[in-house]
Amino acid sequence: MIALAALSWWLQRSVEPASQQAFEQMQHEPDYYMDEFESTALNLEGKPAHKLYADSLKHYANDDSATLERPHLVVFRSEDEFWDIRAESGQILNGGETVLLQGEVIILRITATDTEALQIYTADLTVHPYAKYMETAAAVNIKDGRGRTTAIGMSADLSQRRVALLSAVRGTYEPQSH
Repeated sequence: MIALAALSWWLQRSVEPASQQAFEQMQHEPDYYMDEFESTALNLEGKPAHKLYADSLKHYANDDSATLERPHLVVFRSEDEFWDIRAESGQILNGGETVLLQGEVIILRITATDTEALQIYTADLTVHPYAKYMETAAAVNIKDGRGRTTAIGMSADLSQRRVALLSAVRGTYEPQSH
């Protein structure tokens, strides 16, 4: 009788976590999806602060997250300058406060006055579009009209046009002829 009770207790304990895990996996099912998704967030003056596009978006109600295919994020610094950021895939977390861009990421800083955009190539970038801030721990390759720079890791304050390279920084400078 004691052996039967112990076996019953053990079976209940071993089955319970598996059924809980299955329930949690069932809960992480998309509650809606959109193809050719586009969203615009406005600043206090009613002008675009940032725009997010994606080939598709799948939203998950259990954690209010979303997955993105081929996301394209545009963060406006001013009417004449913006950061154009594209990736292979991504996730939206924290109600849109955080966008994780995954795989190869291409970042362009485009201004009305520059003839050549600042180009940054990296991977696995975390962007906080409302704070106009982005960071990565991956390798970074930067190209502009004056040269090339490589590094490991980067953080950038987009509103201040400040890019901090974290380690293993190497660069070449090409002098401009006047």
